[in-house]
Amino acid sequence: MNKYETEIPKYLKSTESNISKSNRKSKHKHHYEECLIQNKSIFAGKTRLNTGLYTYCTICGKINERFKENKSIIKDYIREVNSPIGKCYSRISDEELYEKYHDKLPVFFVEDIYKEKYVDLEQNNNPDGE
Repeated sequence: MNKYETEIPKYLKSTESNISKSNRKSKHKHHYEECLIQNKSIFAGKTRLNTGLYTYCTICGKINERFKENKSIIKDYIREVNSPIGKCYSRISDEELYEKYHDKLPVFFVEDIYKEKYVDLEQNNNPDGE
């Protein structure tokens, strides 16, 4: 036995976890479609209803970011605005987004858009949206 075989390495090599990753993986291929997601926020004592453009999986309800502009049915989500400093880009307001597209896209309500990862697929069938 040579001296290199008996040396203890300084750092342990990282190994794969014993916990299975299967519980984190979905059992289907996500099929995303566009939707409007609303959530309430409170700032300076005022409650506001925010509306955003997102995508959701039609099978499990997983929320994802919005489609790129070339895949989206909403073509005026980001507008080019001429200003004194040059071209700027502006996003459509929440109210205008809802007014123009609530009858073309499903609308879901979530309590906290930053914490919740799924929408309730049954919610869209209710006329109240909740």
